[in-house]
Amino acid sequence: MKISTKVEFGIMAIIDIAVYSQNGCSVTAPDIAKRHNISKKYLEQILPSLTSANLIRGQKGLNGGYVVARDLSKITFKDILNALDTRVLNDVYFDSRDKNDMMTELINDRLWSAMSSYLQNYAESITLAEIAEHYKQNEIIAQAKAV
Repeated sequence: MKISTKVEFGIMAIIDIAVYSQNGCSVTAPDIAKRHNISKKYLEQILPSLTSANLIRGQKGLNGGYVVARDLSKITFKDILNALDTRVLNDVYFDSRDKNDMMTELINDRLWSAMSSYLQNYAESITLAEIAEHYKQNEIIAQAKAV
């Protein structure tokens, strides 16, 4: 499976927003871009996908930016992936020329379908709250090592 930069940067952006938009503060696209070395222009093309899926929302005004639109524990990794690219969690299968080939059918049923199902279930079991907390813990450790 190959993950596009849109998906990669979108995941980074929503985790950043979840971590840094605490206590009513919002996070700007330039801040996210700077922290993660992402093109601001490219990031601004990705954020609407997360907004359309009601995962983040924009706030206008002097302290404008983005905040998470729902409770972090109610947003799953599956929600995030589907907002960014619905193909990531699609079923994987052999597209064989001979649809009646027993070997192809066996591989599709026993391997690819099972792997796709596992991936979907796994993505649904992880919440943005868990990912954000893990990131915060690693950030604290990295800062402590830097001192």
